[in-house]
Amino acid sequence: MKNKINIFLILLLALNFSCNDGLEEVNIDPNTFPSAGDAQVLSSAIGFMGYIVEQDLNGNESFLWSQYYTWGIGVSIGNEERFVSSPGDFNGYWQRAYANSLADLNYITKNSTSPAYRGIANVLKGYLFQGLVDHFGDIPFTEAISGAIEDGSILTPNFDSAESVIYPGLVTILDEALTDLALAEQDEVGEDDFIFEGDITKWTKFANSLKLRILMRTSEVSSQGTAIQTLINSGTFIESISDMPFIPYSGNSGDENPMFARAENGVGMFYFASNATLNVLESLNDPRAEVLYTKATTGTFAGALRGIDQGTIDDEPFTAPDSDYSMASEYSYSSTNPVILMSPWEVWFLRAEADARYSTSDDAEMAFSKAIELNFDYMELSGASSYISSLDFAGAANLEEQIDLIAVQKWISLNGTQEDEGWIESRRFDRPASRLFTNGIFQTPPLSVLPNGTFPSAWLYPESERSLNPNALPQRSITDAIFWDN
Repeated sequence: MKNKINIFLILLLALNFSCNDGLEEVNIDPNTFPSAGDAQVLSSAIGFMGYIVEQDLNGNESFLWSQYYTWGIGVSIGNEERFVSSPGDFNGYWQRAYANSLADLNYITKNSTSPAYRGIANVLKGYLFQGLVDHFGDIPFTEAISGAIEDGSILTPNFDSAESVIYPGLVTILDEALTDLALAEQDEVGEDDFIFEGDITKWTKFANSLKLRILMRTSEVSSQGTAIQTLINSGTFIESISDMPFIPYSGNSGDENPMFARAENGVGMFYFASNATLNVLESLNDPRAEVLYTKATTGTFAGALRGIDQGTIDDEPFTAPDSDYSMASEYSYSSTNPVILMSPWEVWFLRAEADARYSTSDDAEMAFSKAIELNFDYMELSGASSYISSLDFAGAANLEEQIDLIAVQKWISLNGTQEDEGWIESRRFDRPASRLFTNGIFQTPPLSVLPNGTFPSAWLYPESERSLNPNALPQRSITDAIFWDN
């Protein structure tokens, strides 16, 4: 019996040593990664970004507050159309931006040994943080995404100043990205980069274009003329449709455009064209109207574009069919539509404005024309030259008239692809010098809780953040201005 026990003990010891030496390898599932690498983390971050940009931003309040669309028949008029917001409305955007995409991108910038992956991740970090600032103002930045032990276990981050800390910090992030991208090799990143498939040249153009957007955003309150002149003189930019950063969707189940998928899994697309937009398009004889919206197919206006004034759906016959009105076209709403992060027409408008304001090495009239031409090209429309001539940019009497022309054309061009950027820029271009949007284009919904001519200019801090973070700032009003909004 004693010999049997000794043999048993020996077997146990042998098993123990073998476990220590090789059990971890034996227990690794060959079909899964024990830890994600750069490729998997980047793919995850971009995947979440598609939903964040297209549904959380383009497809929520901004869809209506940019006044491209207005509430349609079929359901009770929503709070957004009355300019009523609840802190809970923004929980999803805040969480997905911080806990999903930014957390993934931060992991890459801190841990990757690849300058290509670090550069790409920093470009996208700059993009996401700017979006958060432009909607909420002061937000967690320097202490954000620092919950891990090695990062300091900061679970209740302080909020930083959008003007003095975050916006300058965004430029620093992009400069770091450009430094890394200059060291990167073209074949370091592959198909896990859903946007450019590792094309470093295009990522560099995106980084410079985003930096230009950030510098130009403060033009009404803090001139960045010298920095903008230097950037225009030395940088490469998104100049053509082939340079455009976008996240593609096949339209197959599970791979549909997020705005389309979210709507079709609910009540569908029931919004109508807003007369705030149609009135402008028709006054300019702008052929893009028929690309952006469908024509009514029934009723008195069959065969024509028919919108309604912003927020007036309760004045329409309750039993009227959707087909009596103009709705979103396939250009604006489709299962296969890509999520465009930044368009070449946006960048050329930025360059036109930069030259008009700061006399860069560009030509404002050429850049203005190029922006419209590219938007027409993307819509597969002809006639851009005659349309541009009718606008007579060269005949603008002064800088204010040039800026107003840029403002309206940029707002039109962002419709259907970058609705959130359209809303953001409408706030910046609503300047004391012209008050173009409040007095000339945007309409006050009849059921608005805000005074006539007053429109939302910020999003409320999310309920989740203010409930869980004792360092969260006091709640704001939706009429509070972000620092660059003069």
